[in-house]
Amino acid sequence: MLEIEGLRPTGDRLRETLFNWLQTQIAGKNILDLCAGAGALGFEAASRGAQAVTLVEKNKQVAAQLVKIQEDFGFHNTNIICRSAQKFLQTTSARFDVIFIDPPFAINLLDELTELSIRVVNTSGFIYREAAKSQIFTDLGDNWNLYRQKTQGQVKIQLWQNQTISEEF
Repeated sequence: MLEIEGLRPTGDRLRETLFNWLQTQIAGKNILDLCAGAGALGFEAASRGAQAVTLVEKNKQVAAQLVKIQEDFGFHNTNIICRSAQKFLQTTSARFDVIFIDPPFAINLLDELTELSIRVVNTSGFIYREAAKSQIFTDLGDNWNLYRQKTQGQVKIQLWQNQTISEEF
């Protein structure tokens, strides 16, 4: 693992909790891992049968490490993108079933990335947010249900589900 300031993989216990919450929501789904860092969440989703996992990481060294992991472990259902999470969300036309938002705690990106992610998550899809225990989570709005939340040590996590009613006929 590279020694990069702010690079902090989601701990094993929190990752286990998250994937227990999402156990029926990963297989065959389109997953987005923003601020992928070590790739723990994205690669875990890939190993659990996600149809496609996009890992977005702006640090070139870290993105190169993700490509190496992808190649070493044969994650053919993953795509590594080296660019800022904001730029990716502003330009993508893709839609996702689950979005992991876990930016470096020292950089206040959580609200901005959440707002940008809302437009690319599918109906009934999920947004996962991870932050320092001291950070205040904002509510996602009327069309969102706080599905689960937990605090462990100095980290807190939330999982929200999109309750928007589809307007397809």
